[in-house]
Amino acid sequence: MAAPRDRTDHQLDLLATLVTQRRASLRMSVEEAASFCGLAHMTYRKVEGDRHNQGVAPVRDTTYAKIETAFEFTPGSCRAVLDGATSIRLLDGTDLVPGAQITHPSLDQVATEVKQAMGAVAGLHAPELTHGQTDEMAAGLVKELQRRGILPPGD
Repeated sequence: MAAPRDRTDHQLDLLATLVTQRRASLRMSVEEAASFCGLAHMTYRKVEGDRHNQGVAPVRDTTYAKIETAFEFTPGSCRAVLDGATSIRLLDGTDLVPGAQITHPSLDQVATEVKQAMGAVAGLHAPELTHGQTDEMAAGLVKELQRRGILPPGD
């Protein structure tokens, strides 16, 4: 079993990765991000880590709150990562995971994509189907996925 300090170090490193990833996606330098968050550069560098000086270090919860507000993380996200979470949810519903952002498209977007995909597949495998038939199949597929709990209920 790993020592508790190892877990803390791992979670600090994970938080640093997620914060760095978000900063990069916003196309900000470390200095710009610190100013954007209303933090001193050295305080901000503790969160992301400073390769020239030392690694990541814990900061006050008020510091994490400033980062969460500026970077549009859901409140409490930084503390949640330090407590064991493996991702951060952004206010727009996107999940930030190491190396990627996972978006959650709206039901309308999903329905449109299903309709287009169904039309493309039907054109290749069942060219005798009309557009109306493929549209009905796509609508039925979306409803079935909603019934099974894969997609959220429609409006």
